[in-house]
Amino acid sequence: MKSRNRVVAAVAIAIALGGCSSPQGSTSPPGTSIPITRFRAEPYSFAFNSGVEQPERLVVRDSAAWNTLWIRIHARQSPIPPLPTVDFTREMVVFASLGTRSSGGYSILLDSASEAGSGAIDVVVRSVSPGPRCGVTASLTEPVDIAKLPRRDTPVQFVERSETTNCP
Repeated sequence: MKSRNRVVAAVAIAIALGGCSSPQGSTSPPGTSIPITRFRAEPYSFAFNSGVEQPERLVVRDSAAWNTLWIRIHARQSPIPPLPTVDFTREMVVFASLGTRSSGGYSILLDSASEAGSGAIDVVVRSVSPGPRCGVTASLTEPVDIAKLPRRDTPVQFVERSETTNCP
């Protein structure tokens, strides 16, 4: 009887300890925020005249792709500003473009990042359009935003949010 109790106790302890351990490389619980650092601190798009004419969502995990993207973003500028340093062993870059718009007043922002239930990362992209009473510039624009976050080799899902600015 005592030996049976010892076996049951040993099994219970093993189960309890096994339940407390965390496998290496595990992700945070779904909904856990991931720090995201936009390349522009103000609550506006990184650039409005980027030359990126189509809507795009990209994840950049290497320096060659980062250099190519930086040149594309600044295709309408001369000289092209220096490439910001990104440590791709620890960080990755996310990019969103709105595509060509017929006027000013449009913006795109990379708002936040969090763990998704599937093990992926959700990056929230907020697209802003001017309301009918808003004064806007009468020129084509191509808003883009860029941010960096801790490197993960899991998929990134872009979660789209849209809003319209109400002007008096």
